[in-house]
Amino acid sequence: MNKIKCALVQVSLAASAIAGALCASTNAYALSIDYRHEYVDVGKSHKDRFMLSDTFANGFGYSVETKAKSGGDSQDEAYSEMESNGAEFSVSYKYKLNSNIFVQPAMNIEFGDHKAIYKPSFKVQYTFDNGIYVAARYRFEYTRENQENKIDENCHRYEGWLGYKTGPWAFEGNYIWRDSDKIRFNNKETDYEYDFKPKS
Repeated sequence: MNKIKCALVQVSLAASAIAGALCASTNAYALSIDYRHEYVDVGKSHKDRFMLSDTFANGFGYSVETKAKSGGDSQDEAYSEMESNGAEFSVSYKYKLNSNIFVQPAMNIEFGDHKAIYKPSFKVQYTFDNGIYVAARYRFEYTRENQENKIDENCHRYEGWLGYKTGPWAFEGNYIWRDSDKIRFNNKETDYEYDFKPKS
């Protein structure tokens, strides 16, 4: 389904002490805490995400994310009858080709009710000297259904970012296009999503 998402809070901490305590590593580079509240216009539902992610000086990174949603008869009300909406784990490696360009292969695994989603991806980003950056990512998403009456899904996900970094702050927009082998939105096998967030 197509969605418009708003990241209400994202705080990045240059946290050698905190990341070192949490990760038991002196090579920690940055710990990021990301909270998002989403309203999905199709289905009139509210969803929340809380993610911790870390990137080390050698380019290796990981993230752990937990998800929740409004449930019961109150899905259209924020923070009402909250219930679990799955969890996601990822590992990645950022390789800098030069001071302006990096590439990043990654693997995400998401677990939900009666299913698991495997998401290998590849991202490339170019940062201009004035702080503007552009990025693109391809991600293949394979949903493995664990119920007999459900069919597995293969989805191609294409993403683009346009952002600007100034001092400790950055502002970015994200466009997502999905092409699936199952109906996703409006009787079609495609859908799209917009995302905008400030971060520090």
